[in-house]
Amino acid sequence: MGIFAAILGGIGGLCAILGIIITLDVVDLGLKADLMKWDFWLIISAVLFLASIAISVGCKKEISE
Repeated sequence: MGIFAAILGGIGGLCAILGIIITLDVVDLGLKADLMKWDFWLIISAVLFLASIAISVGCKKEISE
């Protein structure tokens, strides 16, 4: 379960980086869909980070019992 939490955290980090890149207009992606807005990527990033924290805390409780 710890590996799954690390994967979710990594994907969350990539989503945050993509949200920052879109916000700063570093790269013109040319797509104007709703998925290319900065708030979407940063919210997905926050959800994935919270999920990784919840999984890692749940994993520690399973080991200690």
